[in-house]
Amino acid sequence: MEENLYLINHLVLITGLTDRTIRSYISSGILKGEKINGIWHFTAEEVEDFIKNPAVRPSIIAKNNAIIYDFLLDNSKKSDEACLILDIPSGKRKDIAEFFCYRISNGNYENIRFAFDGIAKTPRVIIKGKPCDVFGLIDEYYKSSLE
Repeated sequence: MEENLYLINHLVLITGLTDRTIRSYISSGILKGEKINGIWHFTAEEVEDFIKNPAVRPSIIAKNNAIIYDFLLDNSKKSDEACLILDIPSGKRKDIAEFFCYRISNGNYENIRFAFDGIAKTPRVIIKGKPCDVFGLIDEYYKSSLE
């Protein structure tokens, strides 16, 4: 089976960093990848090396935590919103990251925020958005992990 490759938009989802910041890390050599037909592609190993990089890791942690803090501090929401933190010690890091990256980037989700920490001892997923989207993604993940 051909290995799934990550694109810049997947790294934006996983890290919370902007497209421009990701491209800056590519230019500086901190993020390694391969440009195929004008589009950057990254292996799981290249993404993991990037996320572990001491120059990058603090920014990613700050962005992940900001999802939670923003949710807690916003007392004037105009619609229902859910924020879920899910620790998955039984899951394979690569499978978890791929599932959520591909589902979110290929799905019809509005205003969903996602973060994945696969470097910590226990893989952690943070999802914020419409309750039906948040719980729907979690439901899909667990249904797919049973197959």
